[in-house]
Amino acid sequence: MVAGAWVAGDIEVEDGVLTRVGLPSTGGGSVLPGLVDLQVNGYGGVDVNAADADGARTALRALARDGVLHVQPTVITDAEDVVVRQLAMFRDLPPVAGGARVVGVHAEGPFLSPDHRGVHRPEHLRDPDRSILERFLAAGPLRTVTVAPELPGAIPFISWASRRGVIVQAGHSGADAATAYAAFDAGARAVTHLFNGMAHLQRREPGIVGAALARQDVAIQLIADDIHLARETATIALRVAEPRTMLVTDASSAAGAGDGTFTVGGFEVTVTDGVPRLPDGTLAGSTVTLLQQVGRLVEHGWPVDRAANLASRQPARFFDLPPHAGELRVGGPADLVVVDEEFAIRGVHLRGEELVP
Repeated sequence: MVAGAWVAGDIEVEDGVLTRVGLPSTGGGSVLPGLVDLQVNGYGGVDVNAADADGARTALRALARDGVLHVQPTVITDAEDVVVRQLAMFRDLPPVAGGARVVGVHAEGPFLSPDHRGVHRPEHLRDPDRSILERFLAAGPLRTVTVAPELPGAIPFISWASRRGVIVQAGHSGADAATAYAAFDAGARAVTHLFNGMAHLQRREPGIVGAALARQDVAIQLIADDIHLARETATIALRVAEPRTMLVTDASSAAGAGDGTFTVGGFEVTVTDGVPRLPDGTLAGSTVTLLQQVGRLVEHGWPVDRAANLASRQPARFFDLPPHAGELRVGGPADLVVVDEEFAIRGVHLRGEELVP
């Protein structure tokens, strides 16, 4: 893939730079741009809410080995001091050799609906509060915050936060369509993992799901892992809103670590057959990698280039990353993922340096 489009043939890399494309093919498989994941709560056995610098480095290297070269770690709802501590840790963390690049931090909470909280601990949920967000902004590289638009004071809070340069996403919400539209008008730019953690779409009560699909200026995130969403549900959303859709993993600490028992935001989570759940059965993030999501969409008939763009070019553009992020261009850095016909990784290269195998 070059500049978001499929190009047949091999490529040439010199000194970490993509120099030629469309050369005579010598094998099978595909070369994809490095992936971009804007919702990662943990990885490789590491919980973002509890990670120290060594743990963060472990997670970032594991992400890169799985093809994610730009990432937004997500701190879920927790005590204020914990969120501040984690933001400061990422602020002080230097670039990690062989690891994904941190492009900002997402605070998924505490401004969420108690009725749609998912794995978020109810004792730490709060109504939107400028002083809390100011504290988070002062602590570290906060870039994104998820807000339930129906909470008291949420609409003016969204307007204020947007003016401060924060990306506001609507989510974990029971908002009706009118309230969702008010949030979008106030500056909310996206919806956090559409369909999950929000009121269901109904024929006369479309809610935040219907409002986001109908509103052409709002980006949406999808967890297209065939677990959080049925294949048909993800397909419907893509048919309606493909140009403004981004795949995210919502990865938990169990991602890339196999079955077992892990922590997610203070909860104990059990992973069985790759599915992480709380003791009451609530889904607790995902263990399906971003590349595996791309592969599943291709299995379901989506073209390779369009599926890969959902996990690379489109999130990079939404996040206003540098032109080379999430996209391969002649003359640009060779940040790329080589996959076989089954979308298993054959190689990951970061500026030409081979991370995998």
